[in-house]
Amino acid sequence: MKWSLVLLLVPIITAKKVVYDWNLQYKHINPDGLRERRVIAINNQWPPPPVKLNINDTLVIHLVNNLNEPTTVHAHGINQDNGTNHMDGAGMVTQCAIAGQHNFTYEFPVKQAGTFWLHSHYKVQYMDGLRVPLIVYDHTEPVEYDYDETITVSDSYTNLEQYMNHENLDGVEPVPQSGLINDHTNTTISFKPNKTYRLRLINMSGLAVFQVHIDHHDMQVIEVDGVLTKPTAAKMVYLASGQRISVLVRTKLTSKLNYYFHANMAPVMFDEIPDDLQLNIEAPIYYGDKQADFASRQDAIHGTYDDAYIFPLKESSALIPDRQINMTIDFMENTDGLNHGVINDIPYLPPLVPTLHTLLTIEKQYLNNTLVYGPQSQTFINELDQVVEIVLNNLDDGPHPFHLHGHTFQVIARGKGVYSPNTKITIPENPTVRDTIGVPSNGYVIIRFKANNPGVWFFHCHVDWHLPAGLAATFITAPELAREKFLPLSKELYDLCVSTNHPPTGNAAGKPGLDLDGAPDGIRPIKNPFVLGCLIATLVGLSTIIWHVWVDPDKIE
Repeated sequence: MKWSLVLLLVPIITAKKVVYDWNLQYKHINPDGLRERRVIAINNQWPPPPVKLNINDTLVIHLVNNLNEPTTVHAHGINQDNGTNHMDGAGMVTQCAIAGQHNFTYEFPVKQAGTFWLHSHYKVQYMDGLRVPLIVYDHTEPVEYDYDETITVSDSYTNLEQYMNHENLDGVEPVPQSGLINDHTNTTISFKPNKTYRLRLINMSGLAVFQVHIDHHDMQVIEVDGVLTKPTAAKMVYLASGQRISVLVRTKLTSKLNYYFHANMAPVMFDEIPDDLQLNIEAPIYYGDKQADFASRQDAIHGTYDDAYIFPLKESSALIPDRQINMTIDFMENTDGLNHGVINDIPYLPPLVPTLHTLLTIEKQYLNNTLVYGPQSQTFINELDQVVEIVLNNLDDGPHPFHLHGHTFQVIARGKGVYSPNTKITIPENPTVRDTIGVPSNGYVIIRFKANNPGVWFFHCHVDWHLPAGLAATFITAPELAREKFLPLSKELYDLCVSTNHPPTGNAAGKPGLDLDGAPDGIRPIKNPFVLGCLIATLVGLSTIIWHVWVDPDKIE
């Protein structure tokens, strides 16, 4: 009995604060050996080292923003289910951005073990280098291995050219210049013979999907997105942006040969492939003797691995939904003349006031009124413990990895075509549980989650170009309970909004009640060709008038 009490107290006794001081500044580096680029460095180091802690520790990041632009930091995959919704780091969802030359401290307990990452959640900034692995250890995990290594894959852009512009009406995403392993193209990996390695794979890319395999080595998947899985044999795995996978690799008995680790960018994400783009990225694995010969390459690996069907170690049957939310994904030209991502014909527009601030400060009678959170904030309100089924139908010809903040979800089905009530699916007995899932091009995904985490949670495509384009929605769970449970709006969060010229309180327009004058609104898809023609004619007419006024101001009439 005494020993049981001691064991219960061990997590409390050993839990500690793990403190990081981050000074953000720009740095020029050449990660692919082809061209120099500017990145966001942490403490003048890039790539920054992984953040590591144990389960039940409290993570503290004292952030000093010495950039000439705002920023935020999101702990991707950490559910923030300890009343720390305000630490989720989603810009204009849970906080205003941290202005340049300002400071902010993120502090929250971490109750999940697994493979996660920290990244900017401001515009397309994490593609500029503000991304860090976050590894949470649990030494009681029922997984045995000798060594634990983290390997990141990512795409590299020399210039983060603007994606949303009037010359890109087809919504063609910029193609990266390179693919990187551990943020370099000259990465090397070391293996010792006859050992078992846990490789934590993290896709930190803004666009690219990676297929990963190791020449002449088999893998066993044991974790997806922080959830332990039943060991699943795989010749290769693939990761969409935001996804994480842990695999066990048993090394060879001898060190007579060296091998290659492959991380190949899938062409499916690119509208065009430049002649100088190297899709097949590789890193040598040295078994000790760098002069030893390499085994033959295996560039084309095919297997039965499917990230929608990797089953959790802790079994649970499919949740029974209480409500269904249908979301149709597409890209369309909108009334502002830009190609936006839309969900149910509405592009997400961030409100002037962070949605969580609205929840904490709006008059109580409006808490369950979706209008106060913004006309185009795509807000869905769920009751506490309600099981929500989301049906995502993707009408676009490109796949989209969708990520849910604050929760993991069950993957119920995925397939080609448009899902309808007549579509036949087989519900798995022990569905995959994760927080990021790829929705196939011209296909569908069905996911279910239990709304057991009061607060404001973002749901969005993790292609970093597509979030500012509008491919996002907002879930609010139990707003009354959240308001009672959370602390009042802090001075630190209030001041962040003031420093970036955003109203810190009120509805989406920073006003009381339903007075939404000034809230972002009015951008909708153009579906009528006649309306489109009129819009083009109007734009041409206006440009003609502006031209004549510019060349001869005296003839303004």
